[in-house]
Amino acid sequence: MSGAHFLPLPKSRNAKLLGAAVVLFIATAFSLSFHRKPRVWPSAATPVAFWAWRNQTPSEADVRAAIETTKARAIFLRAGQIDFEDGAPRRIRAVTGSLSREVDLHLVYNATRSLLAQLDHIDESALADAINAAYQVDTERAAREQARVVGLQIDMDVPTRLLGRYEKILKALRSKLEPGTQLSITGLPTWMESTELRSTLTAVDFWIPQLYGAEIPERSDQLVPISSPANVARFVSRARNLDKPFYAGLAAYSYTLLYNSAGSLISLRGDMDPGLLAADPNLELTDLRAFPAPAELTSNTHSPASSGEWRYVYRARVDDVIDDLVLHAGDVLVVDVPSAESLRLSARIVRELAGQKLLGICVFRLPAGDDRATLQIAQVALALADLDSTADVAVRMFAHAQVLEVKNLGTSSAIVGSVKIDLLLTPGTIDSLTPHGSASVESLCAAAGTNPTPCSQRRANVIRFKPRTLLAGQTATARLAINPGRARVIPVLIEMQTDNGQPYLLRREVAVESGPKQ
Repeated sequence: MSGAHFLPLPKSRNAKLLGAAVVLFIATAFSLSFHRKPRVWPSAATPVAFWAWRNQTPSEADVRAAIETTKARAIFLRAGQIDFEDGAPRRIRAVTGSLSREVDLHLVYNATRSLLAQLDHIDESALADAINAAYQVDTERAAREQARVVGLQIDMDVPTRLLGRYEKILKALRSKLEPGTQLSITGLPTWMESTELRSTLTAVDFWIPQLYGAEIPERSDQLVPISSPANVARFVSRARNLDKPFYAGLAAYSYTLLYNSAGSLISLRGDMDPGLLAADPNLELTDLRAFPAPAELTSNTHSPASSGEWRYVYRARVDDVIDDLVLHAGDVLVVDVPSAESLRLSARIVRELAGQKLLGICVFRLPAGDDRATLQIAQVALALADLDSTADVAVRMFAHAQVLEVKNLGTSSAIVGSVKIDLLLTPGTIDSLTPHGSASVESLCAAAGTNPTPCSQRRANVIRFKPRTLLAGQTATARLAINPGRARVIPVLIEMQTDNGQPYLLRREVAVESGPKQ
């Protein structure tokens, strides 16, 4: 350090005390700055993005709904996978469909298992070339469709020990991209423990740590949620301390885990409809429970203790095939289902702990009208706005079409097996009520001040319709034959337990509609 001038340290006792005081002050200031509580983000000021993770691009209706309800600014669109075959990396399974013009797009390329298995040996430059070639083809296509592609994201579940190699791949890719292209990666929770992560992140503009999916339960008796408030708090705090711009990746999807009769994991599906499984008469519900949020995370947030996900366990009675999933008698299905409240609490934790480097919240995955494995867009929007989820059940009766229709218009789903729709009537009003699927019907007689007891339908003054499930947005129906000479308005008592931990009880007067169901 030529040109620097050093002065000898003073020897006096006062000077030594002064020096010690300065050191103590600096250490205290550093400690306070390090542990200072970060600024809390208002929900309305927190940008929102989504991952779209299907083989088909999202419909314009789904994109528009996301923009209108959540003010979404970007979509991270899986554009294909990078595979390793015949000694070379190449893109496979390119996404099909038209690209949206209404939102910024980041094209995402994820790795196949074959590529990850060979990652130790693949030439970094060759892999970067393959990714860049796919990106160039896709950006040219986007230009023709007038879509706004602003960046490239790599989604590789790289083993933590290979983060140094991943950094080399990313730097090789960066050198091939046009100036101004935003390069980002997704991140696994396990990477947070690595000393190499900070260096790896220097190769990208920002990243999206997945604050979920840290562990897949290998046995059916393991109680491991997709996302827990405690893990969200821990991972987002670690991401903040890395001082790198990031979106916080949050989960809004369910998954289904198939185990054999001995409890060992066979397969995992992230696209199965929880309502379809709940309604299957071959599946016996053997256990249900909420993953509770820790008290320290809910005591000051007005969140119910059951703000976590819900876990349903089913056992197959006989051999069966459900949505291409092959089951054998005795197999166990574990279905982990999020709620609007679980996403709400996770988003609140992010806003409180993420700090100034937060770019926004990215939700996996973009809700679609035909995707029942993901929360509905109304549920996501309410959760991100930090508003209560609610149940709102509508009941309609159509005498001409002989239909009883029960629809959940709210953003809270019913717990499986908790729904009761009681039609309160004089005996003989309803000639028959035949449920669809796994729903059931009970004929009950109720005297004033007593609990209803089973009786014949001819004598019954309560007909109880019990859909096995009623998810947000779901409709349950039954075939209804009404005696035309009877009353045209029927009192209905609706009761269920919602997934936000609250009971729902409502009495309504329902008119019997004579016209056809529209």
